Amino acid sequence: MQNMNVSLNDQNTVVNSNVALFDSQYLNAISAFAQIMAQGAATVPAHLQGNQADCMAVAMQAAQWQMNPFAVAQKTHLINGVLGYEAQLVNAVISRSGVLSNRFEYEWFGPWEKIIGRFAIRKNDKGKEYRVPGWSLADEEGIGIRIRATLKGEDSPRELELFLAQARVRNSTLWADDPRQQLAYLAVKRWSRLYCPDVILGVYTPDELEERNEKDITPANTAHVSLKEIAESAAPGGPETTSPAQDSASNIDALADEFRNQIDNANDVDQAKAIRADIETQKSALGAALFTELKNKAVQRYHLVNARNSIEAEINSLPRPDEPGATERFAALEKKLAAAKRHLGDELYDQFSITLCDMKPEYIAS
Repeated sequence: MQNMNVSLNDQNTVVNSNVALFDSQYLNAISAFAQIMAQGAATVPAHLQGNQADCMAVAMQAAQWQMNPFAVAQKTHLINGVLGYEAQLVNAVISRSGVLSNRFEYEWFGPWEKIIGRFAIRKNDKGKEYRVPGWSLADEEGIGIRIRATLKGEDSPRELELFLAQARVRNSTLWADDPRQQLAYLAVKRWSRLYCPDVILGVYTPDELEERNEKDITPANTAHVSLKEIAESAAPGGPETTSPAQDSASNIDALADEFRNQIDNANDVDQAKAIRADIETQKSALGAALFTELKNKAVQRYHLVNARNSIEAEINSLPRPDEPGATERFAALEKKLAAAKRHLGDELYDQFSITLCDMKPEYIAS
């Protein structure tokens, strides 16, 4: 037993040191702990269950922060293959890091009355009501937060100002329910990245991990032609034309592009079904290759829209956290999201995952 004991002073030295990785006694102890932690079920999120290496990383991070590893684990998630931490946890880490001589002071400014409490009431497919933001981007003009905190050893506070319009990534539903709190979390994180980056070095929140792709939104400089006109022109026996731009090959390409646009813009399953039926009617004009491509795209879109709408409906119909069965409903929703990943794709799946991670502390106790 003597060999297994670590003196309190030595333990603290290792935990608070940047070279903790080179202490064999510390590594053995935390490796044994991670092995037990990976066997958890209700106490460990799904992405850490059975994963001893990631559990060890979380445990080491928790030890550095001097926090409960299981509490830290419940506030992690995977985004694009990278382990991320909830904004609430990051804020707690900064506040208790010891680099500040006082707590953060918050000053909200601007016409928040245009935002707070403004919701539109909608119903999901089960008839249950839910709230959505009832304001526009124009209403956010001039709304923001100013935060201050003083670093130890300094006399005057350092200040950061952040506008609501600068919060570009808002995947969490909490941005609609409590935008003041969410903006405060974001401001603290940005303040820390600027003035004490070493405290949260290597720790990222969902908005920093989301992959952003450039999108070309320049409108095409072409005259509008209806799908019916394109189809009639492309079909055998269609009206003859003398313009080279309207020959058969061009018309078929235009018909295919029109179908692709319709597929990309389909937002409900009925639209996707109708497009699939329209593609069938143009099978002879499209040819085997284009027909197969468009049919598969329409089917994929149907499954994506169906899965997305189903997950959204489940989120909106969740009972309040204090209602009976709320924890079980939330756990079932997490499993349903995991099963729907192959239809949703990585981007939508990550967005829903972030939303559930933000909601999880309310439904499942750490």
